[in-house]
Amino acid sequence: MRRWTATCVALTAMLLPAAAHAAGPSLESAASHASTTGRTIALSLIGLALAVAAVVLVFKRDFKEAVGVIAIGVIAVLLASPAGLTVIQNTVSLLFGSG
Repeated sequence: MRRWTATCVALTAMLLPAAAHAAGPSLESAASHASTTGRTIALSLIGLALAVAAVVLVFKRDFKEAVGVIAIGVIAVLLASPAGLTVIQNTVSLLFGSG
């Protein structure tokens, strides 16, 4: 365990100055790309989890709850999209002020 920690610290020390010199437009584009990738993965996981939950509920013959889970999933995916985020931001600024 100590070797692993020492190796991680040594690698971090070696890579940290290189990362500091690489800051700039490429870092901003990498952050933007990571944000887009993260949003895509999050939406996929939300959809997958709610689809599995709906299938389990259907097999239990609880169709009302399955429809509710699917509806919540659709709303979650729509609100997680860029247009949905704008709707949420506008709603919050309307309720609490733009501060």
